Amino acid sequence: MVTIIPRPAAGGSAERVRLPRQKRSQQRFEAILDSADRLLETLEPAQISIYTLAEEAGLSAPSIYHFFPDAGQIFVALAERYTREFVALLDKPLPPGIQSWQDYMSARYAHGRDHYNAHAAARRLLLGSGLSATIRARDLENDRVLAERSMAELSQLFEIAPSAELIERFTELLVINDAIWTLSVHRHGTITDAYEEQARRAREAYARTFLPECLPLRISAEQAA
Repeated sequence: MVTIIPRPAAGGSAERVRLPRQKRSQQRFEAILDSADRLLETLEPAQISIYTLAEEAGLSAPSIYHFFPDAGQIFVALAERYTREFVALLDKPLPPGIQSWQDYMSARYAHGRDHYNAHAAARRLLLGSGLSATIRARDLENDRVLAERSMAELSQLFEIAPSAELIERFTELLVINDAIWTLSVHRHGTITDAYEEQARRAREAYARTFLPECLPLRISAEQAA
């Protein structure tokens, strides 16, 4: 049995993606995403079709169409999987010695950068020049989820009260950072040290428009862990 979920298409019409409930269907659904992930290691999204995916997954094209109306919606689902991976990075322990929000941001963004640089498919889909309008819109929605988690963690470490306004600012911070990382991927294929340094400067400069230079420490990173 599957659940049919309408998703907004880039042009505004609703496209339907079938989300599986039975274990066998779930395995097939994930196998399709796994195949897309492997293909994106070496190919651009525009080079991948339903038939390319079917061959890679060892499935028939109708089996893929059963879940997805087109390859673009497979990439949307894959992008959401990548986002869950980035959210999970916030569960990684922080390094010892976090004393400032600047230290905290450097540590968490380092986790994100390392993950991107280790996964070419995620770089190509989320930071690549072929990013679709639909994926970009979903990515912006997911940035807010990351911002909410970051805000919650920051408020555990420092004397700062979470607010809707601060979550908006942290969402904007993610967008600014991703723009610089995207430029690095476009020019060099990875997020280089030089571009990460520029991203760090941009992050901290923007953060200073809504955060004080120093935040009182509530608990240490070691205590939080």
